[in-house]
Amino acid sequence: MKHEEYISQLLKETGGFKDLDVPVILTSGELGIYYINTEKIVQDEGEFKKFGDNSEAMINHAIAMTEKNPFFNQVISILSKKVMEITDGSGIPEGRNLAISGGQRRDWLFSGPTASVLSIPHVSLYKDGRFEVVHTKGEGSVVETRPGLSNFYCVHISDLLTKGSSAYNPNVDPPTGWIAWLREAGAEVNDLVTVVTRLQGGEEILKKIGIDTHSYVRIDEDFLENHSDNPERAILYLRDPHAWGEGYMNENGIEAFVGAFDPEGGKVDRAAKFLKVYDNVLTTTHGGTELEAAVQEKYGKPIEEIVGGK
Repeated sequence: MKHEEYISQLLKETGGFKDLDVPVILTSGELGIYYINTEKIVQDEGEFKKFGDNSEAMINHAIAMTEKNPFFNQVISILSKKVMEITDGSGIPEGRNLAISGGQRRDWLFSGPTASVLSIPHVSLYKDGRFEVVHTKGEGSVVETRPGLSNFYCVHISDLLTKGSSAYNPNVDPPTGWIAWLREAGAEVNDLVTVVTRLQGGEEILKKIGIDTHSYVRIDEDFLENHSDNPERAILYLRDPHAWGEGYMNENGIEAFVGAFDPEGGKVDRAAKFLKVYDNVLTTTHGGTELEAAVQEKYGKPIEEIVGGK
């Protein structure tokens, strides 16, 4: 079985890909009708979440899961072979040492064990711009909290690639993201390996800054035809997610999305983006009042107060 097919089937079997009866608001503000949770491949029932602020602990946890779960172990083996294939082909510049990098937090589940298998350093990148180097040694590890990266040639590993903004966001000055921070710290990085790609433009953005992407599961029409429980609906969505979202709201209203505005629910950032992304349909079709009234009634606060300056 090809690696792509193996990981695609594993994603479906573990619940890493799951159709949704009712759409949800994604981090981008767009609507989504299927979940992609690559971390389900680890099969640790979400235990990894306890280590989200500690890359050393997360990596050691993920390494332990490769010993418990042969399917996850096989995925790490596939990623490790890809790294060697990339670096054997491109060569490592003189004076540089090969390392794996990964971003907080789900990347670490895949990047950490890959670095361990290859017996090379792991550069752990945090959302606040910090980074550290983890050297795994058997059951233990050594962490450098103020490392220099000018001697590293990194291959970045991610769990999921969407529009690429986590890896590189050119819409701010200076650009931010894992790749930008690695290069700013002196590392050389030319390749990103991702377990899953949504094919939402991340590859094109990264290509513009000299990053080649390598993916195993591509959420395209072939994948949906073979793995979605409702492929016709999923493929219609894939062809134009925004138009599909507008059509859904025109037909079904906005009741399903009121919960995203719960001030204590942790999804207010998404809700704020949702307002901007679907401003046309919310304002024109529903007069801009239906959602406002529903949120006010449910939470006792106006939408403007809930989303604030987000």
